[in-house]
Amino acid sequence: MSSKWIIQDHGSEGLSPMCDLRATFEQRTGGLTTLERLTGKMGCLPSGFTCEDAARAAMITARTGLIHLTGGTATEVDQPCIEKPWDILDNLPKLLAGDLEEAPELQTPKSGSVVGDGRVDVDTTVTIFPGVVFDATAGSIRIEEGATIRPNAVICGPCWIGKGTTIIDGAQIKANTSIGPHCKVGGEVGSTIIQGNTNKSHQGHLGDSVIGEWVNFGAGTSNSNLLNTYGDVIITDLEGNRHRTNRQFVGCFVGDHVKFAIETRIMTGTICGTGAMIASTQPPPTTTPRFTWHTDSGTKRFRIEKFLDIVKIVMARRGCELEPATEVMLRKLAK
Repeated sequence: MSSKWIIQDHGSEGLSPMCDLRATFEQRTGGLTTLERLTGKMGCLPSGFTCEDAARAAMITARTGLIHLTGGTATEVDQPCIEKPWDILDNLPKLLAGDLEEAPELQTPKSGSVVGDGRVDVDTTVTIFPGVVFDATAGSIRIEEGATIRPNAVICGPCWIGKGTTIIDGAQIKANTSIGPHCKVGGEVGSTIIQGNTNKSHQGHLGDSVIGEWVNFGAGTSNSNLLNTYGDVIITDLEGNRHRTNRQFVGCFVGDHVKFAIETRIMTGTICGTGAMIASTQPPPTTTPRFTWHTDSGTKRFRIEKFLDIVKIVMARRGCELEPATEVMLRKLAK
């Protein structure tokens, strides 16, 4: 253990849109964020963080309370190399399994059915309705404080469900899924990370995807995670560069504050930039730029003032406020 260590923010360029509005070390990569995982290993919070962009550093300080250090070298800790959004998916099974194994034990569920030999750790404040099945055959399951698991949901390990999250009636939460705090999740979800404060309350498939904060999936919205050719998925990033992912299963990478209308069909390997609004009867483009409004009439720029008004309304519904430093970053991204 170290009493003094520094963590580094690597910037959003490679991991956009996932890290547009958070430090790279705030990104959930397993059951935990990198910051949470390293804090556990080092035995204390870092002394601060390094970051090359002043506006971004102010946002990170507002989010984490950590001090921005203009000097010093980040402590080198053995961590998987995550440079692109699909690298998160590559490392998800190993990191999630490790986080589950190292997490302190909680109580076993007092209701619902447990299948398999893996650990099922449930906080004492979790509400479990009748008919819930915990399938720990392939890995452990952890449900944090204040979560609610509604009737007839099936949760398969490895799986991590964050604080205050609600799993909707009849949901199928499949293996290698990590759901952050204060989400509402229903339908079928598997091999996916959801960062937090995101709603997918209705039926529809979401697989092999990484989802940001404050995202809303309209009823019936589903994504494809496999090409009809069964080939490797090639992705075009927000800057127009094409990348071979070397993965057969790739769903979507969705930035913060993205909204999908009902029955949206999201194609394999889609990237949706921060603040995009999707409301079309046809599948949206596989690359949707930040702050765009995509409808059957075409794609137009989302006025930043209108966008910010909506953000503040959405966040206020959950008793949250948009941090001034995050608003500055949103305006910077919108230029």
